Order: sequence, then C-alpha cells, then structure tokens
Amino acid sequence: MGMETPGLDSLIGVGQAIELIDAVSVTPRSTLKPLRQALGLRLAEAVMADRDYPPFDKSQMDGYAVRQADVPAEGSAPAALKVVGEVAAGQWSDRPLEPGQAVAIMTGAPLPPGADGVVPIEQVRPGPAADQILISSGDWRRMVSWRGADGKKGQTVLQAGQLIGPAQMAVAAMVGTGMLRVWDRPRVAILSTGDELVEIGHPPSPWQIRNSNNSMLYGLLRQMNADVVDLGISPDRPDDLRSVLRDGLMHDALLVSGGMSMGKYDFVPKILQELGVRLMITKLRIKPGKPFVFGIGPRGDIPPEVDEQAYAEIARAPRPPLGSAGSCYVFGLPGNPVSAFVCTVRFAWRLLARLGGGPVIEPWRDGILQQDLPANGPREFYLPARMEGEKVYPLNWRGSADLFTLAGAQGLLVRPENAPAIAAGQPVRILHLAES
Repeated sequence: MGMETPGLDSLIGVGQAIELIDAVSVTPRSTLKPLRQALGLRLAEAVMADRDYPPFDKSQMDGYAVRQADVPAEGSAPAALKVVGEVAAGQWSDRPLEPGQAVAIMTGAPLPPGADGVVPIEQVRPGPAADQILISSGDWRRMVSWRGADGKKGQTVLQAGQLIGPAQMAVAAMVGTGMLRVWDRPRVAILSTGDELVEIGHPPSPWQIRNSNNSMLYGLLRQMNADVVDLGISPDRPDDLRSVLRDGLMHDALLVSGGMSMGKYDFVPKILQELGVRLMITKLRIKPGKPFVFGIGPRGDIPPEVDEQAYAEIARAPRPPLGSAGSCYVFGLPGNPVSAFVCTVRFAWRLLARLGGGPVIEPWRDGILQQDLPANGPREFYLPARMEGEKVYPLNWRGSADLFTLAGAQGLLVRPENAPAIAAGQPVRILHLAES
C-alpha cells in the first residue's frame, strides 16, 4: 500500500497549495444563538437599530436644562432663571419649560419640552432668590445628545461578518437583539495514527511515545474557534483506520496526523480515497511537513457496512461539488508534531477561517534578523524563532519532532525555496504565533 517516492520536482510548492485550498468554495453554517453564546462568532446577518439612539434628547451631565434663548449673550451679565422642577435618569417631565425657567437634570435624563441646552452644575451659581440660579453665556446645546444622533431607527449598527466581542454584545443588547444569526463554529475531528502512540495517562513502553499531537491540534483548533471532537489514536491496521476515518468524515473537517508518508504502514491516503475523498494535494515542498495531504470527501454519507468493491464504486461515483454543504475537508498531517503544527497553521487554518464565516488574515510580521543564516534548500523552510519587538532570533531547532524548541517560539521564520545565505541585520518575514 506504499506510494512511490516522488522527487522534489514532482511536489507542489506552498504557494500553489495555498491557491488550491483558497480556490475551494466553502459553505459556512448559519445558526441562531442566544446573545451570550454568540461571543467569538461572526454575524451571518446585520443587526438593525430598533429605534432612534438616543431615543430622546438626553443630558450629557448633571446640571440644569434651559432654553438657549434665555442664555445671556457673550459679555453680558449672568441671567437669573427660576428652577421649576427636577428630572432624573429614567424619569420624564411633560411640563413645557417657559421663558426664564430652568429644570434640574441628571446625566442621561431626557430634556423637558422646550429645553434645548444643559448648563453643567459647575457652571451655575446660586441666584438672588432661593429658587433661582445664575447662568453665564455659552452654547449649552453642546451638552445635549440629540435624539437619533448616534443612530436612526432601521440603521445597521452591526455589519454581517463582524466578529462578536464584548462591545458588539453590548450593541446587540441595547437594540434588543437577544438572538443573533451567526456563522457556527466548524466541527472538526482530530485523529492520531500509529502503533507507537499511547495516551497521556498510559506509561509508554521503551519503543512508544505519548500522543502529543491531539493535544496540540485541540489547542490550535480552539484558538481557531472550532468545536473539536477528539477521536483518539488509531493503530496502523486498515480495518481500524477505515472505521475511525469514516467517523471523522461525519464532521465539517478532519485532521489526521501520521500515516501520510510512503512506508509499509502508511495506509491513510489510500483508505481516504476508498471512502470517497478526492485528494487534491499529496506532497509539498515544505520543511517541515512534506508528507501533507488535502482532500474533500462526502460528509457522513458512506454506509457503515460495505465491502472493498463497494468502496471502489463509491470512490468512482459522482460526488457533490467541491465545497458543497455536504463536504468534509480532510487535512492529512505528518506524524512529527512540529510538521503537523506548521501544516495546520499554514494551510488548515485558512480554510477553517472561511468555514467560520471569517476572512483569511495571515498574521505576518516583519523583523530584523539577529544572526547569520546559511542558504536554504529546495523546500520552503519554517524555522521556529524568538521575537523581541522587531528583533528575530532563530532558535536551535533540532528537527520536526523538537516540540521543546517550538514551545519557546513566538513565530516561524520563513525561508523561501533556494534562498541564499542571509546576514544578521537583514529584514525577514515572520509568521507570528501566540505569545509564549
């Protein structure tokens, strides 16, 4: 079941792989969510104002509501106004303000009829009578938030595609939208393969290692705002793999690590094809991460009990259009953890962002190299690096299984294919990671 070893010339480059993945159409799934469950999701439809905001002429501060016509001209003596009432926030006065009158008013309270200005309490002095105040010249209309100044009824206050954060939640609450139509989180299954793997709680034998990939993928996918289903570990046996891969195809996306190369026990690509997955990418000119697979299969429509001939017929049968709502997007990742990490952040993330209704915004940063680097080989190279502001320090990376070095990196320094040697002090491009 092994595949022929391809030469580097037969592998596709990173740019071509990205073009292929980005060209695949995806169908985000919209759903209605209670407001507080929509945090971190993107709006599938706009939110409109249900009335004018503010809904009334509102005082911006504590003071006195007045008629601007009663305010003395600049250079004139203060004017004495009679205080005829008080309006607190949450109250309403329907008594019109007459010439020569004022009403005490609190921040957020509606202006009484006839008032068109608010004199801050700090600008007011006691008048000659107990019920009078003295006010000086000024344009006190600027202390009023006028009805509809922030937004008119029917105006879009949150755009479709906008990410829901705390401020957006507040806006939705203010306009009375308790249920939001949002793009749902992609449902992604993760699976590790290999007889050499054991789960965290099981002591490994001298020839085994603990399964670190699923924990890493879980963390990456949660950062990508996906819902994650952990399918655990599958041994390198075709029947076991076929069963668990079928389960994985029930989801929007499936990330499988291990079993992607050309060894005797690398069964995954062939079984994926038997299950109806069309493989669009099978090998890449990337370091680390060459044994990478990307394909699209039918989501959950493979019968549970079929023989090998039936699988072959399923694989040959016409499938739904690429990226249709019935598709599962499959990313086959190398078993070595740093390779799986690089391929997930470089390729899988792009498609999952679109599945969540969002744009593809790559976290690139520019930096200045702090040590010399030799010429690069024929594969695009992603080197873990430490970042201090704009300073970039390549780390002493020991290979695609070196998780300890990756855990201390803030970015991946990208070296193009066949890039010449580069000296310290030169600009470099960094794929930024979460701070560590």
